[in-house]
Amino acid sequence: MKYPVALTGLLIAGGAGTAQAGSLADCAALADDSRRLACYDALSGRSADSATPAAETADAESTGPALASATTAEAGNEEEEFVSQRLEEEEANANNRFVIIPHKRNYLLPLTFNSNINEEAWKEQHPGDGMDQAEAKFQISFKAIIWQDMFGMNMDLWGAYTQENWWQIYNTDVSSPFRETDYQPELILSVANDWHFMGVHNTRLDLSLTHQSNGTSEPQSRSWNRVIASALFEHRNFSLVTSAWYRIPESNKDDDNPDIDDYLGNGQLEGVWRWPDYTLGFTLRNNLSSDNKGAIQLDWTFPISQRFSGYVQYFNGYGESLIDYNESTNRIGIGVSLSDPF
Repeated sequence: MKYPVALTGLLIAGGAGTAQAGSLADCAALADDSRRLACYDALSGRSADSATPAAETADAESTGPALASATTAEAGNEEEEFVSQRLEEEEANANNRFVIIPHKRNYLLPLTFNSNINEEAWKEQHPGDGMDQAEAKFQISFKAIIWQDMFGMNMDLWGAYTQENWWQIYNTDVSSPFRETDYQPELILSVANDWHFMGVHNTRLDLSLTHQSNGTSEPQSRSWNRVIASALFEHRNFSLVTSAWYRIPESNKDDDNPDIDDYLGNGQLEGVWRWPDYTLGFTLRNNLSSDNKGAIQLDWTFPISQRFSGYVQYFNGYGESLIDYNESTNRIGIGVSLSDPF
């Protein structure tokens, strides 16, 4: 009887396993193919379970890259849909009375420093008293649904309120007063969108009727009314809101600040880069004229707890507050942030 030379090598390499399994002749005498193959495997010291059929190997090789690609694509989609996920959560909780939905960023800056203070407006209220360059600043902003899925369409009507405060907390000589409080109620028509172009996702379109005032009497009264159109775009970990507005005209006798457009312009850009633990944001305004009035704000958040983020804010330019709309401000502050800007 003839046997392949390779099997003779297997017999030699088998060692003690060969003695237990028998000889090549014993294996060859087996009529059942599977038992005969198992016998040869035993002689060679090879486990039947260790052998992977070629077909299975090929399947694994062909399936592995596909699964990896699918997983990568899924992770990429999750990264791109950060704001979309927030909007879905807002929709789901819109009618929950126990949930307060943030509108703009909610934050507290216990310490800010302004190197260019507006002492003229301060002296109108506090003649003879000095104004501190250090003060606290905070913002409260939330919204509530008024009409969800209007007319059966993918369109919602929201009411929103934002209040921003500048507090002379360290100025104990004048009982630490609130220097300025700006109030901003809004009525917002929001349309969910799903437009894609070159990797950019247009998530939402908003049209709002916005009133902003500081609630004081003359000569420090400041207010204006606007119609604001906004669009939200996303690309990977970057979100951008573009806004343009039209100021609703007022009569000359009722207009507290007729030149406010010269300083706050007719639109702004807000952008945020998001990483797992950090965000970096900016706000840009410009009146797009030769005198180049405008402003820039930079925002950085970093982790300090599960509920709060550390927050650093820098502002330079015009219109940080209504009382200072025509005065240049240069301020930096540090504190905590409770929510993202959008």
